Formats: sequence, C-alpha cells, structure tokens
Amino acid sequence: MPIIFISRGTMSGVHLLVDYLHNQTGIRCISREDLEKDVNEHGEIAVRVLEKLAKAPLAYDQFSELRWPYMVLMRKALLEVIRHDNMVYHGYSSHLLLPAFRHFVRVRIEAPLEMRVSMTMQRLSCDEEKAREYITIADDHRVKWARFMYAHDIRNTMLYDLILNLDRVNLKAACGILECIISEEDFQVTPEAQAEIERLYLATKIEELLVTDPRTAALEIRAEVRNDGIRLIGPYIENSELTTIIKIIQTVSDTGNVQYHPGYASRFDNNGYFRTRKTAMDKDYSSNSSTLQEGKRNG
Repeated sequence: MPIIFISRGTMSGVHLLVDYLHNQTGIRCISREDLEKDVNEHGEIAVRVLEKLAKAPLAYDQFSELRWPYMVLMRKALLEVIRHDNMVYHGYSSHLLLPAFRHFVRVRIEAPLEMRVSMTMQRLSCDEEKAREYITIADDHRVKWARFMYAHDIRNTMLYDLILNLDRVNLKAACGILECIISEEDFQVTPEAQAEIERLYLATKIEELLVTDPRTAALEIRAEVRNDGIRLIGPYIENSELTTIIKIIQTVSDTGNVQYHPGYASRFDNNGYFRTRKTAMDKDYSSNSSTLQEGKRNG
C-alpha cells in the first residue's frame, strides 16, 4: 500500500487531518517528532542541529558538521518505519530524504492564515498579535530548514504530488481524497520498488554505522548498494582508514566487493539522491585490489 508523506506548515491543522484519517482507516501515523526521539539517542543530534540552524548563514561549517549525521540518522529512522507497512508520515520536509518511488505520495497541506492564527491562539493561550508573530517566525524557520538541509524551497509546488487547501477542502473531504489515493492501483508498491527500498535501507544502515563510530564519524561517506557490491563516496583516506571502514561494513553486509571512490556530492536532487561530482584526479579504491596503494604512489 502507499506511503503518504505530508509536509505541514505551522499550525496548519495536519494533526487534525491525520487523526481523522487514522480513525477512518486505521492507518498508522508517524510524526517527525516521533523519529527525532531515535535520532537524539545519538548525542542529541536533532536538538543540536536545530540550535545551529539560526547561525547557519554565518557559521555554516559548524552547522555542516551536524547536517550529514542528522540526515543519515533521520533517513534510517524513516526507512525503518516504512519498510513493511503502509503509513502516513507528517513533518517539515523529510520526504526529500528519499527517492520518489511510485507508492510514495507527497502531499502539502495549506491552511488559511485566519485558521492558523485561531489554532495558535488556542494552543499557545496567546493573543492574536503573538499568534501571528509565532507563525511568521516558525514559517521562516521551516523554509530555512529545507534550504540548508536539502537545498530546496519547500514552497515549490513541484516537490509535491498533491496540494490540499483546507480553506476549500474540509477534513472529511481531504481524508476522502487520501483514502481514494490509498486504494489506487497506480500507487501500490511493486516488488521492484520494495527491492530498491531494501537497498537504500542497507546503504543507510552502513552510513549510520560510519557516522556513529568514533573512528569514522568525521568522514562524510555516502553508500550505495549495487548488484556488484557496495560503492562508497567520500574524502581521500589512508589504508588504515579504509580497512576500518570495511570492517565496519562487514558487520551488516557479507559482500566481498567494496569500492571506495574519492569525491563529493555537489547537491541534493529532487528525488532525494545525491548527484556525485568527480574530478579527473579521482581514483577508484577497491577493497579487493591494490588500487589504493597505486593511487598513492602516483599521487
């Protein structure tokens, strides 16, 4: 069955929507806050990256040190809950962490300002002026979050498959639309898509091990699981570091072919994958060859 990703604005009524949908269908609903509990088990990374966001334009290096571990851990937590079950996930923009598989439905919920102000006043027990100020600051924060974390503007409608305006569509109608999508054949998971999810899950497990191991935590290394083995992309490293990386990978994968490619990801694309840029000087390091030593002698 489909996985529905809901991108929510500040006080946009999404919690009312998902509660209604759960009561109508029994579908499991997971929030960004639920996943952050798992992420924060690794040194309060979710808390720390939020604290650094405000200063990211002036101190990007400090923010960047937490950005990659946060993305890896959040993607791992997200994949963990969507691998075997249909569900609704609602958060800021975490759907950008994953490719747009056919059974992933990306939904944006919009609500009129008056409704958001009223909901904020009620929830925060504040007056109208404070409620409007709160919404303005929170909206700006979420735009900055997506820009710095995923290099996207979450206001771009092309990032979504469906946009629901609660000014025109009530909760019952909105849930009816989502229920219809859930039952559509075009949005059902295929064996091919499920296999790709499992590949991505294993790659993310490898990345999680690398960002949480003190020996490799400082190395920003991306993993891809392919038919012929595991491909890693990261900074230039020493023989001893590569040996350590391979030993770490072998705790979750028995593949004998691990290829290491020095390089970096230039940016995040619309499907949540990194586009890797390599220079003519880059060499392929393989765990089952002497390419690493040859590259050093020639360099």
